[in-house]
Amino acid sequence: MTRAALLAFAVCSLACGERSSPVPEAQPPARGPVRLRGTMLVRNDSALVFVACGTTAERPVRATPASQLIDAITSVNGAVRDSLWVEFTADTTPSSITAREALFAAALSEGSRCDQPRGAFDVEALGNEPFWHVTLDSAQLVLERPEPPRELVFDVATAEARGTLTTIVAHRALGKVHDLTLGLLREPCRDGMSDAWYPYRAEVRVGDVALHGCARR
Repeated sequence: MTRAALLAFAVCSLACGERSSPVPEAQPPARGPVRLRGTMLVRNDSALVFVACGTTAERPVRATPASQLIDAITSVNGAVRDSLWVEFTADTTPSSITAREALFAAALSEGSRCDQPRGAFDVEALGNEPFWHVTLDSAQLVLERPEPPRELVFDVATAEARGTLTTIVAHRALGKVHDLTLGLLREPCRDGMSDAWYPYRAEVRVGDVALHGCARR
């Protein structure tokens, strides 16, 4: 089973339009989508400027409503103001960025995350009270909790997408807990502990327990 089959909601492709005759003075075609990480600055006129990790260059950003980038900024900062840490996909040229999809946003009071490696997972979901953490890496779901057993590994059996809801079912043969279901709803979510913004709400059902939180891909 391919990763695309497991994560139907995470697969997207670009449609290629007709090409006009090249114009020497034209702006280079947009390249995308690319994944960007760094600091988003909001100017006094509400214009957005992005500084990518490892650079000092400030590049203007156009945020379409579909990208949810403005929603993420408002959720974290209370309004379109100040600065914050963001991860998003975008179409880019050397001089501009057009946001396509906000993936994660957090206050800079939590510190810069540029020194943190990008997570090696397809989906990450987490919640608090009680704390739990789930990652989907290829064909496995890993559940982490503070109490023993601290880590449980499940093999993904099915994944189904219906509208904005994706449901992933996984099984394991050993131990007392054999089944885990991860539901991902395409709806903005704010983590109650860190106030970070996520694009998905998550529900994990493991045994008779239901856990609720946020998720990103």
